[in-house]
Amino acid sequence: MTNAPKDFINDIERAIIDQLRAVFTTCHVYGEYPDAVDVQYPAIISEISSSGRFDKFMGAQVTFGTADKKGEIIGIMFTYHIIISKDSEINVAQGTDPETYVVYKGRRLLNYLMLNVANVLTDMGSVGGGSWASGTEVVQQDLNNWSDIGYDPLLEKYGASAIYMIAFKNYRAL
Repeated sequence: MTNAPKDFINDIERAIIDQLRAVFTTCHVYGEYPDAVDVQYPAIISEISSSGRFDKFMGAQVTFGTADKKGEIIGIMFTYHIIISKDSEINVAQGTDPETYVVYKGRRLLNYLMLNVANVLTDMGSVGGGSWASGTEVVQQDLNNWSDIGYDPLLEKYGASAIYMIAFKNYRAL
């Protein structure tokens, strides 16, 4: 089928998850909340919290060369969670020597992941970041502040959450 509709939402979600897995090889990246018995730490969890029309093109019709299409801007809201067990640790390279590293754990690990997950999300679609699927036109992306940052002594887990919004062009044939 040559005119099959694009799968923009799944394409965008997959691109982000693939980039997070490529950058954070010692973390476990999940595309949804894992079952409590299956979760491994440190965990980066991506979940779509909402999606819908963000903005409608004037008259809902656009022209590309000789092709007329309907379209609008669709927004996707993701909630990202970082969860670290009290025993989680990763080795972080220090300086230019790849053999020199420091073990990060606890709050230091949480701070490191908050900054660097934010960097990955912010850099998506740029020259140095991950790329979107062919034909996907992301027009805006905004990462809100990390919130609910802290340690739960009962669960013995550190955690933080942030909202990430992406808006993309959604075109359809008339």
